[in-house]
Amino acid sequence: MTVKKIRDTLRSGKDAALDTWDQVTSDQTSRTGHSAKRVASQLANNVDPEVVALQITKNSLKNNPDDPQTFTGEEVVTVAKFYAANRSRPVLTRKQSNALIAAQKEADAGSSPSVTDDVPEPQQH
Repeated sequence: MTVKKIRDTLRSGKDAALDTWDQVTSDQTSRTGHSAKRVASQLANNVDPEVVALQITKNSLKNNPDDPQTFTGEEVVTVAKFYAANRSRPVLTRKQSNALIAAQKEADAGSSPSVTDDVPEPQQH
């Protein structure tokens, strides 16, 4: 057995072990982050976005047969963009998310102040 073959076998075993560990110890939030990182890494290494989209679409069909998702190359690029936007801090905090959801629920219930397309007048200082 060549050194390359041994190295490839060890790498394959390590990848399989890490995939199994991820399945056992992760939730949807962490799986999403790991998957986004993998998408970004593939694109950074010149894997065609359409190839990545096909792979994750096929995996979604297998993993979520009741609600499979279909992906395009354009959407895969957006996943990588979202991953990059979260590099040092969350691009959307829990506080911001909860505030937006609460505001939308109020708007849906008709209890929020009227929302218009009017642009506010600039304030004089």
